[in-house]
Amino acid sequence: MKRFMIVIIAAGVLGLAAFYGLWNYGFYIDMDPNAPVESAAFTVDGTRILMKVDGRSEEFQIKGVEISASMPEHAASEFAPEKEDYLRWFSQIMEMGANTIKAAGIMDDTFYEAFWEFNTDRDDPLYLLQGILVQDAVNYGPGDAYEDDYMGQLLEDGRQMVDVIHGNRLIMKNVPGKGQGWYTKDISRWVLGFLVGSEWSGDTVAYTDHETTRSGTYAGSYFTTAEDATPFEAMLASVMDEITEYESSKYKEQHLIGFANTPDTDPLEYRDDYDELQEKYSHSGKTGVTYARQLNKICQIDAEHIQPTGKMKAGYFAAYSLYDFCSDFYKYLSEEQTDKLADVLAETDKTGSYDGYAEFLARYHTMPIVCIGYGFTTARGSVSENGFPITEKEQGERLVGIYEDLCSTGWSGAVIRSWQDRWELKSWNTAYAQEFTNNSMWHDIQTEAQGYGLMEFSAERRTADGSADDWEKEDIVCKNDGFTLSAYADAEGLALLIQGEEVSPETALYIPVDTTDKSGSRTVSSTDLSFSRPADFLICMNGKENSRILVQERYESVRANFQQEINGEDAYVSYPTKDSDVFRPINMATKNSTMVEYVDYTNRELKYLPTYETGKLRHGNGDPESEDYDSLADFCYGEDCVEIRIPWALLNVANPSDMLIHDDYYENYGVDFIGADKFWLGIAGKSAGEIKMEEFPLSWGKKTYEERLKQSYKIVQAAWR
Repeated sequence: MKRFMIVIIAAGVLGLAAFYGLWNYGFYIDMDPNAPVESAAFTVDGTRILMKVDGRSEEFQIKGVEISASMPEHAASEFAPEKEDYLRWFSQIMEMGANTIKAAGIMDDTFYEAFWEFNTDRDDPLYLLQGILVQDAVNYGPGDAYEDDYMGQLLEDGRQMVDVIHGNRLIMKNVPGKGQGWYTKDISRWVLGFLVGSEWSGDTVAYTDHETTRSGTYAGSYFTTAEDATPFEAMLASVMDEITEYESSKYKEQHLIGFANTPDTDPLEYRDDYDELQEKYSHSGKTGVTYARQLNKICQIDAEHIQPTGKMKAGYFAAYSLYDFCSDFYKYLSEEQTDKLADVLAETDKTGSYDGYAEFLARYHTMPIVCIGYGFTTARGSVSENGFPITEKEQGERLVGIYEDLCSTGWSGAVIRSWQDRWELKSWNTAYAQEFTNNSMWHDIQTEAQGYGLMEFSAERRTADGSADDWEKEDIVCKNDGFTLSAYADAEGLALLIQGEEVSPETALYIPVDTTDKSGSRTVSSTDLSFSRPADFLICMNGKENSRILVQERYESVRANFQQEINGEDAYVSYPTKDSDVFRPINMATKNSTMVEYVDYTNRELKYLPTYETGKLRHGNGDPESEDYDSLADFCYGEDCVEIRIPWALLNVANPSDMLIHDDYYENYGVDFIGADKFWLGIAGKSAGEIKMEEFPLSWGKKTYEERLKQSYKIVQAAWR
């Protein structure tokens, strides 16, 4: 009996070990190594991607959208969407005319179960471009690309990726940005291909390529490197080779594969004449900073340096994310590349997308080329002086224009980034002002990165459409000078309604706002206005073209955080008094996109960051159901009323869900946060005496959200269908 129990226990342990090895580690034994390996539904023919249809092959043009697990009130790493959410999104994406979705990394098992259910028994399925990611901490870390946590993790994730799409994996380890679960649905017949990486740190690429112990030579079964390949390119060849080997050996199948690239790491090499320019301008007050250095272009990755072997039956493609990065790029190429690429450059239409950059890449590559991400944001804020906020309508028109231009110049299609707005994302020029504990709870419409979706999550709010119908009596905060002011706090900002017989674009109206007792003024130097308590902000309604919000200069966040970058002055050497009566326009720092061959340090416009007045308010109809809907509208006049929306960030609110606002910058030497349980608001016309300010209690109750397809969705749909 004892021996029998030992046998049973041993068998159980062995069975558990075998189960764990098969499902969690992908262990397998190739029982038929000589069995033929077939390509999946897609193959490559020259510069075209072909799809097998009823025994024949036809060209496949990608109409894609990148999808993520991002939802309000959840971090993307939580993978909060349910199967019903994914099924609904897949249906809407297909109805838009798309044929492909892209997952930048391995999603949770719910995503693949929904994808399998959506496509099963469907004659016109969606296809999946499946990617794997390098964690930011590693990508921008101190090591080179051959480290275990870099190349090793890519290889591990690559094998997991193969098993996931074949429905044969258990992932229990919680890695940031990667899903987990029990993957049992075989979706491989609907997989377009594999994508290695998303973007590469130029520092890591350059460091790897300059390592004397690394070689640019790799000769695998499915991929080899060319003679002039770099060590980083050899690493990519090795990763793609091993992923293909794993799928070929284990599943006797192959999918298309490629690696991600961007303008920061593309094959182009720009002039770097730093030493010569430094000598040339050393006595003239000018310092040489060449185009390559200004662009921070310090490395190249070229898909042409990696070649598939005859055993690679599916194929290999070049993949790029596209965005505005400079103008007239071709004028600044190195002398060697200018000569080498003279024929390609001569044939390129410089007036095309991205100044001809897209057409140039299509002409340069000898394989299919795919845009794996491009987009435009509908956020109210901008990060570039050339990218001022655009409406949803303009977003759609630009998306369609770029797509059509790409296809006409030889690209095999493109993926729009992204399907949904992502509340958890940051942008460099607003991140300093936010407290990120619960940033997915609210929508910061000032943050450029959060508005790239074709679908938004609309929180319950008072729509700025010039109608008082959706306002309640309990929303009234104060009455003064013949005007009534109502207020409502939502997930995007502070909504205001002014009512009165004299409310019109011809009547100047003023709303003082007191948010913190650390600063503020009861008077404004440029007007005769006075307030019953110190105000930090002043909303000036002065017609449809000249309305804005002003901030008391002590509480001006851009001054405290970007003064050095904007005009070269230290904000903390001399700063405003707490009760200064100077109120200033609210500006936003943006990236200087002016490209020059040298920087004249006496020219402030080239040295410093430009700004634009983000506190200037835009008139328009903010009702999405209206024919004249303006998605950027901040206020709208109606009959004896005007509705206004003020984004939280313009009021220095760092986290409205916990109602944290900015503390005094000059007491904390930067941004720190304090709590607030109320604001004080007032209302008056220009001729009023002291404006009495009343208390507006702040609270964050349970918010409800609805999904809304933007105007851009319909524009893309009209083009793609």
